[in-house]
Amino acid sequence: MEGLIAAFPSGEDDFRANAEDFGAELDAMDDAYEAAFGENGTCAAGGHEKTVVANHNAYSYMSVRYDIEIVTVHGLDPEGEPSPEDITKVVEHINDEGITVLFVEEYTDPSAVGSIVQETGVTIEYLYTMEMAPINANDDYMSLMYKNLDNLVSGIGC
Repeated sequence: MEGLIAAFPSGEDDFRANAEDFGAELDAMDDAYEAAFGENGTCAAGGHEKTVVANHNAYSYMSVRYDIEIVTVHGLDPEGEPSPEDITKVVEHINDEGITVLFVEEYTDPSAVGSIVQETGVTIEYLYTMEMAPINANDDYMSLMYKNLDNLVSGIGC
Protein backbone atom coordinates (compact mmCIF):
# COMPACT_ATOMS: atom_id res chain seq x y z
CA MET A 1 0.00 0.00 0.00
CA GLU A 2 2.76 2.43 0.92
CA GLY A 3 4.48 1.78 -2.41
CA LEU A 4 1.27 2.47 -4.31
CA ILE A 5 0.72 5.66 -2.34
CA ALA A 6 4.27 6.81 -3.08
CA ALA A 7 3.82 6.08 -6.79
CA PHE A 8 0.27 7.43 -7.05
CA PRO A 9 -0.32 9.95 -4.24
CA SER A 10 -3.69 10.98 -5.62
CA GLY A 11 -5.02 7.47 -4.95
CA GLU A 12 -4.08 7.36 -1.26
CA ASP A 13 -7.65 7.45 0.04
CA ASP A 14 -8.69 4.58 -2.24
CA PHE A 15 -5.58 2.52 -1.42
CA ARG A 16 -6.12 2.92 2.31
CA ALA A 17 -9.85 2.11 2.05
CA ASN A 18 -9.15 -0.97 -0.09
CA ALA A 19 -6.46 -2.16 2.32
CA GLU A 20 -8.83 -1.72 5.26
CA ASP A 21 -11.64 -3.59 3.47
CA PHE A 22 -9.36 -6.46 2.45
CA GLY A 23 -7.94 -6.66 5.96
CA ALA A 24 -11.47 -7.02 7.30
CA GLU A 25 -12.15 -9.83 4.78
CA LEU A 26 -8.98 -11.63 5.89
CA ASP A 27 -9.94 -11.23 9.56
CA ALA A 28 -13.40 -12.70 8.84
CA MET A 29 -11.85 -15.65 7.03
CA ASP A 30 -9.42 -16.22 9.92
CA ASP A 31 -12.38 -16.13 12.31
CA ALA A 32 -14.13 -18.80 10.23
CA TYR A 33 -11.05 -21.05 10.33
CA GLU A 34 -10.71 -20.49 14.08
CA ALA A 35 -14.40 -21.36 14.55
CA ALA A 36 -13.68 -24.73 12.94
CA PHE A 37 -10.12 -25.50 14.02
CA GLY A 38 -9.37 -23.28 17.00
CA GLU A 39 -9.05 -24.42 20.58
CA ASN A 40 -12.80 -24.11 21.10
CA GLY A 41 -13.76 -24.78 17.49
CA THR A 42 -16.21 -27.32 16.16
CA CYS A 43 -13.48 -29.90 15.54
CA ALA A 44 -12.25 -29.76 19.13
CA ALA A 45 -15.79 -29.69 20.51
CA GLY A 46 -16.67 -32.76 18.47
CA GLY A 47 -13.52 -34.62 19.48
CA HIS A 48 -12.29 -34.82 15.90
CA GLU A 49 -8.64 -35.44 15.10
CA LYS A 50 -7.33 -32.53 13.06
CA THR A 51 -5.27 -34.76 10.80
CA VAL A 52 -5.58 -34.86 7.04
CA VAL A 53 -3.74 -36.78 4.37
CA ALA A 54 -2.72 -34.83 1.29
CA ASN A 55 -0.74 -35.49 -1.85
CA HIS A 56 1.41 -32.40 -1.45
CA ASN A 57 3.06 -30.58 1.42
CA ALA A 58 1.97 -27.11 0.33
CA TYR A 59 -0.33 -26.35 3.22
CA SER A 60 2.08 -25.75 6.08
CA TYR A 61 0.76 -22.22 6.59
CA MET A 62 -2.67 -23.68 7.45
CA SER A 63 -1.12 -26.48 9.45
CA VAL A 64 0.89 -24.14 11.65
CA ARG A 65 -1.76 -21.46 12.12
CA TYR A 66 -4.69 -23.79 12.85
CA ASP A 67 -2.85 -26.76 14.38
CA ILE A 68 -3.90 -29.19 11.63
CA GLU A 69 -1.60 -32.15 11.09
CA ILE A 70 -1.05 -32.73 7.39
CA VAL A 71 0.41 -36.09 6.47
CA THR A 72 1.82 -36.22 2.96
CA VAL A 73 1.36 -39.23 0.70
CA HIS A 74 4.01 -39.03 -1.99
CA GLY A 75 3.55 -40.09 -5.59
CA LEU A 76 0.71 -37.86 -6.76
CA ASP A 77 2.58 -34.85 -8.02
CA PRO A 78 0.18 -32.33 -9.57
CA GLU A 79 2.87 -31.23 -12.02
CA GLY A 80 3.54 -34.66 -13.47
CA GLU A 81 1.89 -37.95 -14.19
CA PRO A 82 2.48 -40.53 -11.46
CA SER A 83 4.00 -43.84 -12.44
CA PRO A 84 2.13 -47.10 -11.80
CA GLU A 85 4.64 -47.73 -9.01
CA ASP A 86 3.77 -44.38 -7.41
CA ILE A 87 0.07 -45.17 -7.53
CA THR A 88 0.70 -48.62 -6.05
CA LYS A 89 2.62 -47.04 -3.15
CA VAL A 90 -0.16 -44.54 -2.52
CA VAL A 91 -2.81 -47.30 -2.57
CA GLU A 92 -0.77 -49.42 -0.17
CA HIS A 93 -0.27 -46.48 2.18
CA ILE A 94 -3.97 -45.61 2.17
CA ASN A 95 -4.95 -49.21 2.85
CA ASP A 96 -2.27 -49.75 5.51
CA GLU A 97 -3.20 -46.59 7.40
CA GLY A 98 -6.98 -46.90 7.03
CA ILE A 99 -7.22 -43.52 5.35
CA THR A 100 -10.76 -42.63 4.29
CA VAL A 101 -10.25 -39.14 2.84
CA LEU A 102 -7.42 -38.02 0.57
CA PHE A 103 -6.88 -34.34 -0.14
CA VAL A 104 -5.45 -33.50 -3.55
CA GLU A 105 -4.78 -30.33 -5.48
CA GLU A 106 -7.16 -29.31 -8.23
CA TYR A 107 -4.52 -29.97 -10.90
CA THR A 108 -3.77 -33.54 -9.80
CA ASP A 109 -4.19 -36.04 -12.64
CA PRO A 110 -7.83 -37.29 -12.49
CA SER A 111 -6.93 -40.71 -13.91
CA ALA A 112 -4.45 -41.34 -11.08
CA VAL A 113 -7.00 -40.24 -8.50
CA GLY A 114 -9.69 -42.37 -10.12
CA SER A 115 -7.61 -45.51 -9.90
CA ILE A 116 -6.79 -44.79 -6.26
CA VAL A 117 -10.48 -44.32 -5.45
CA GLN A 118 -11.31 -47.55 -7.27
CA GLU A 119 -8.62 -49.48 -5.39
CA THR A 120 -9.22 -48.03 -1.91
CA GLY A 121 -12.70 -46.53 -1.71
CA VAL A 122 -11.14 -43.35 -0.36
CA THR A 123 -13.10 -40.11 -0.72
CA ILE A 124 -11.36 -37.28 -2.56
CA GLU A 125 -11.47 -33.70 -1.30
CA TYR A 126 -9.67 -30.80 -2.94
CA LEU A 127 -7.30 -28.28 -1.44
CA TYR A 128 -6.22 -25.27 -3.41
CA THR A 129 -2.60 -24.17 -3.19
CA MET A 130 -3.01 -21.17 -5.47
CA GLU A 131 0.36 -21.91 -7.05
CA MET A 132 -1.28 -21.71 -10.46
CA ALA A 133 -4.29 -19.86 -11.78
CA PRO A 134 -7.52 -21.51 -10.60
CA ILE A 135 -9.36 -23.74 -13.03
CA ASN A 136 -12.51 -21.67 -12.47
CA ALA A 137 -11.79 -18.09 -13.58
CA ASN A 138 -14.39 -16.81 -11.09
CA ASP A 139 -12.28 -17.99 -8.14
CA ASP A 140 -9.83 -15.79 -6.30
CA TYR A 141 -7.74 -16.12 -3.16
CA MET A 142 -10.67 -15.59 -0.81
CA SER A 143 -13.06 -17.97 -2.56
CA LEU A 144 -10.40 -20.70 -2.72
CA MET A 145 -9.51 -20.31 0.95
CA TYR A 146 -13.20 -20.67 1.84
CA LYS A 147 -13.39 -23.76 -0.38
CA ASN A 148 -10.36 -25.12 1.50
CA LEU A 149 -12.16 -24.46 4.79
CA ASP A 150 -15.32 -26.22 3.62
CA ASN A 151 -13.36 -29.19 2.25
CA LEU A 152 -11.24 -29.54 5.40
CA VAL A 153 -14.31 -29.43 7.63
CA SER A 154 -16.03 -32.00 5.42
CA GLY A 155 -12.97 -34.25 5.19
CA ILE A 156 -12.26 -34.17 8.92
CA GLY A 157 -15.94 -34.54 9.72
CA CYS A 158 -16.35 -31.57 11.99
